[in-house]
Amino acid sequence: MLSKFEKSNFFTIILRFQVFISGAAVMVLEVLGSRVLSPYFGNTLFVWGSLIGVVLTGLSLGYTYGGKKADKDCSYKIFSMFIFIAGTYTLAITFLSSEIFQMILAFNVGERFGPLFATIAILGIPSFCLGAIAPFSIKLSTGSIKTIGRTAGNLYAISTAGGIVGTFATAFFLVPIFGVNTILFTISAILILSSIFGLTDYFKFVAIFLVIFSIYTSMSVLPVAGVTYQKDTFYHKLIVHDNSINNIRTLILDSNFHSAMDLNNPDRIIYEYVRYFHLGFVFVDNPKNVLFIGGGGFTGPKDFLKSYPNVKIDVVEIDRDVIQVGKDYFFVPEDERLQIINQDGRQYLSNTINDYDIIILDAYDKSYVPFHLMTMEFHEIINNHLSDNGVFIANIITSLNGKSSDLFRAEYKTLDTVFPNVYVYPLSLNQEQMVQNVIIVAHKQDTRLENKTINQDYNLSFNIVDFVDKEYNKSIKIDDVPILTDDFAPVENFMNPLTGKTYFKKIILQNSSSITVPEEKNYGINQNRGEIIVGSFIVIIIFYLSYTYLFSYTQKKEN
Repeated sequence: MLSKFEKSNFFTIILRFQVFISGAAVMVLEVLGSRVLSPYFGNTLFVWGSLIGVVLTGLSLGYTYGGKKADKDCSYKIFSMFIFIAGTYTLAITFLSSEIFQMILAFNVGERFGPLFATIAILGIPSFCLGAIAPFSIKLSTGSIKTIGRTAGNLYAISTAGGIVGTFATAFFLVPIFGVNTILFTISAILILSSIFGLTDYFKFVAIFLVIFSIYTSMSVLPVAGVTYQKDTFYHKLIVHDNSINNIRTLILDSNFHSAMDLNNPDRIIYEYVRYFHLGFVFVDNPKNVLFIGGGGFTGPKDFLKSYPNVKIDVVEIDRDVIQVGKDYFFVPEDERLQIINQDGRQYLSNTINDYDIIILDAYDKSYVPFHLMTMEFHEIINNHLSDNGVFIANIITSLNGKSSDLFRAEYKTLDTVFPNVYVYPLSLNQEQMVQNVIIVAHKQDTRLENKTINQDYNLSFNIVDFVDKEYNKSIKIDDVPILTDDFAPVENFMNPLTGKTYFKKIILQNSSSITVPEEKNYGINQNRGEIIVGSFIVIIIFYLSYTYLFSYTQKKEN
């Protein structure tokens, strides 16, 4: 028996609005899912495969379950409760995702299954609920069997239109303007608000409370100790963090510590691997042009500017917000010898006519490597843009031996097919199974350089030649790894053994000595623990009440 509201024209408008919002919410959650997962699991093929697969599975199961329920009891209350639960759960995961992901990481299930389980946890229920409303909406809108095809087509078109709007709006505009959490709070509020028309009076009160809570939370800026600046960019969750104890400023991209600067002495190098970039001046006599691919906090380019007064430096950085942060927070100077290009490194080299004496690639981290910057085709482009005696230097986080060395050995084999001579410089020479920074130097010169010296007296605080003796001279096994190509570069598989292993980074102290320390990822650096605990309990209780209400309601109808 239809209520008076369900017989009105206003009901038709509201129902179509709910279908549109639900379609948009599915795609908003899928797009944002990559940004929520990336600080913990990288931005790999496994992450995107998990997102697409889990959402499609949830929708499929929702269609099936919703169809069966709609045939037994096509109630607008149940339809609205599905939307309410989806919105409430979205609100819940906004608070709880960090704790959920850290629990999954603790089980060390790997790069392949970690993102899958995480995606199921955050998107499984919303996808299921938003899929379940589709059969309900069709049956609630159908006045005659003769028009059911047109009705179903119109509703699926409305849902798809919502998905299109949600996808483009989120990816092209909303994320860099508002940030991920604000969008999640907003979409949860919209879902809960759109469900209010079919809820009982009790749940209408709860829904209004949750909507106010979502809006308030999205507009609140919680002060977090040490965080000087943070933003969700097109590519990263970016944080600038100041340590008040040692006065070190750190650039954090997706929970990976990329660059560090001593605020008391900005010229001091903190991470030792940066010093190895100077090896280029051992291999190349009197270089004039240097290219950095990957800017980060611009530690390397700034050090080169200071150390080599006759060298021109170009830096290619894909994220314009990283460039701006470098200028605003890491003291990147305005200098006629420094040119910063906002572009993908491979795209830049494919279109530029410039050649370089030294090209330095510093765009990898432990949880993600852009595969197109590791392939044979890319290295051929590099080779074509090097001078006759030029050198290519790459910083890679890996081990030299063992299961976690596959990525390094595949990259070494790939470089060896393009360049006549390849050299390896691990920061910890005698720790072959340690996950660490490994510097690979590929030299265009045909003969291997044996007596490596530097011919000029540069303005350096250390002796470059000291690093020459740290070359890894042991045989590197490459027969069980492929040459990486644009067609076949399984870097995600090679990174899988790195998951759960501690990355050791060498830090240079103020007295110029260095220590090796494990890098601890601070996933919760931008979170207020008290707010999380209070909000989590509220949302969990509301979700539990909603679920039990829906379950008991449908059970009564079946009986």
